[in-house]
Amino acid sequence: MQKQPTLEGRAAAFVEQVRKLVAARYSVVSVHTHEEERLERILGALAQRLFTKPVPLYLWSVTEGLHDGGEPAAGSDDPLVALDVVISHAKPGLYLFRDLHRFYDDARVVRRLRDVHRALRGAYKTIFISTPEARLPPEVQKEAAVIDLPLPGMPEMEALFEAARTAGKRAVEVDLGDYYDALLRGSLGLTEEEARAAFAKLLVGKKTVGREIIDELYEEKRTIVRREGILDYIPPRVRLEDIGGLATLKDWLRQRQRFFAREAEEFGLDPPKGVLITGISGCGKSMAVQAISTFWRMPLIRLDMNRIYAGVIDNSPEATLERAISTAEAIAPCVMWIDEIETALVGTQGMASVATRVFSSFLTWMQEKQHMVFVAATANEIDQLPPELLRKGRFDEIFFVDLPNEAERTDIFRVHLDKRGKDAADFDLVSLSKSTPNFNGAEIEQIVLAGMYTAFDQGRELIMKDLYRSLGRTVPLATTMSERIKEIKRWADTRAVKAC
Repeated sequence: MQKQPTLEGRAAAFVEQVRKLVAARYSVVSVHTHEEERLERILGALAQRLFTKPVPLYLWSVTEGLHDGGEPAAGSDDPLVALDVVISHAKPGLYLFRDLHRFYDDARVVRRLRDVHRALRGAYKTIFISTPEARLPPEVQKEAAVIDLPLPGMPEMEALFEAARTAGKRAVEVDLGDYYDALLRGSLGLTEEEARAAFAKLLVGKKTVGREIIDELYEEKRTIVRREGILDYIPPRVRLEDIGGLATLKDWLRQRQRFFAREAEEFGLDPPKGVLITGISGCGKSMAVQAISTFWRMPLIRLDMNRIYAGVIDNSPEATLERAISTAEAIAPCVMWIDEIETALVGTQGMASVATRVFSSFLTWMQEKQHMVFVAATANEIDQLPPELLRKGRFDEIFFVDLPNEAERTDIFRVHLDKRGKDAADFDLVSLSKSTPNFNGAEIEQIVLAGMYTAFDQGRELIMKDLYRSLGRTVPLATTMSERIKEIKRWADTRAVKAC
C-alpha cells in the first residue's frame, strides 16, 4: 500500500484550527481548497480523536448523497434533503459537503444553511463545505467560519517523494546532496495529487537522479503559468557572471542562496521577500532580476500590470490581480518580476480609483504573503514611488544601480566580448574603460555590437579601432540627461544601498 503523507507541517496548524472551531460549536465551516480527498482524510483522522469516543464522518456529494461509508440516506443527493438529515441526527458528528457551493444561487439552499446554523449551534455537529471558491452567500457570511486548507508542506512533500521513489520493484537512487531540500521546497505550491503525479513522472524509468530533477520539476510547474495566461514565464537566460560589476548586490544574493535549506528555517530565518532595484536606465537592472532567478534556480515570472488593469478575469482588475497572485503562489518558490514598477502601480489616465484599489491590494499581499514569491521590482523614477511601497517590510532591501566606475566598465567590456566569442585579452580594456566615463552598461554593449557590425561588413575580425570608432559616435545618456541623473543620485544617497 502506498504510504500516505503525514499530518505534519502546515496541516498540523490547520487541524488545530479545525479542532478549536468544532470545540466552539461552529455549525458551518467553509474550507477553501481544491483537495477534497486530502481534506476528507484529515477530517477522518480528526473524527477518530476529537472527542472521548470516535464520531462518524459523513460525506455528501451530488452524485452519492449523504453517507458514512454505507448506504446513503434516501433522496439525500438533494442538498435540501441532506441538510435536513444533518439536522435530524441526534449524536455528534462531522459532515463534509463536497458540491454544496454549486447551489449557492438557490435561495432554498441558502435559507436551509441558515436553518442549519440555528439548529446546530448548540450541538457538536459541524458541516464542512469543501469549495475551490473563497466565497459564501452574503446571507451566511456572518454565521459561518471561512478557513483555508494549506497546501502540503515540506514533511508531506518528503513523504510523497519517498513514496514515489520506492514505488517500483527497485527504489530510485537519489544523488542530490545539499539540493535535496531545494527539491522539496521546489515542490511547494503543488497540491498533493499534483506532487504525486509530478514525482512519478520525474522518476519513472530511472535508476538514479541528480540535480537535473529540480529543473524538470520546475518545468512541470511552468505549465500552470502558461495555462492561466496572465503572467509571463521568462526562461533562464542571464547568469550572475554575465553581469559586470554590482558586487554588493551579488554578495547579498549569495548570502541568501541557502534560504532553501531546511537548516535556515530551523535557525529562525524567514525566506527573503524581495528587492527593489532602482537606478539609472541602461545599467543592468532587468538583467540583475533575471540573474536572481538563474542563480537561485527558481522560475521567473513577469507580472504585466497592463493585463491587470485590462481586467482579463471577469473584466475586473482586482480579480485579475488576485488570480495572478494565486498563480504565482501555486508555483512558489519563484521570482516575480515587476518592471518599471513606478509606472505599473500608478494606473493609467482615467483609472485613478482602480489603480488605488489594485495598489492597496498589492501592498497588503506583499506585507502578509506566506508563500515564497520573491518580488524583484525595477524602477527608473524611484522618487515617483509612494512611500508606502518603500517602507521596511515590503522589500528586504532597496539597491541603487549607479553608472559603472572604471573597474566595472572594464568588466562589462570583457563580459560582452566574451559573450560574442571574442577573446577579451586581444583588446586594451583598461584604455576602453578610461575612454568611456559616464557610459552605462547598455551603451557599452552597443559600442561592442556596432564595432562588430563594422568588422563583419568589411569581412575581417573585430579590432580596437572599430570599438573606438563606435565609441566616438555615442553620446551617453548621462550627458543628455545630466540634471535628472543628479536628482536620482541625490535621492539614492540616503535611501538605498549602492549595488556596486
